[in-house]
Amino acid sequence: MEHNDDFWMKIAIDLAKESKTPFGAVITDLNGNHVGGYNTTILDGATAHAEMNAIQKIKSLDHDDVRELTIYSTVEPCPMCMSAIIWAGVGKLVYGASINFAKTKGNQITISSKEVAMEAWYGIEIEAGVLEVECEALFGD
Repeated sequence: MEHNDDFWMKIAIDLAKESKTPFGAVITDLNGNHVGGYNTTILDGATAHAEMNAIQKIKSLDHDDVRELTIYSTVEPCPMCMSAIIWAGVGKLVYGASINFAKTKGNQITISSKEVAMEAWYGIEIEAGVLEVECEALFGD
């Protein structure tokens, strides 16, 4: 059974809700297997962002080439996470809320994921705004 971007983003949203933060991430392989993560910075330190926690689990996915993988993130990855996504070799990023929106809710380094990706040695596909309203709602009022 093939799932679409909305399906996977809803799982990322559920992970964010579980962590009581706006930040959830899911990485999928071509067979529909997935791993996820959410923000654990309060417990695990500054680098324990949702994307970083999910990337740590990539080895459990079924893939011949990491570029076959897609990462879904409720919020556009910060420069640290986007760099990690590239270093991991993931082929596609799908995100909901933009980093510019997140900046209105708290501290952010507002270098876009596209800006970071432009400096990579390979082309990573980026799709923005998937379930954007639902992802923005994770920030509350």
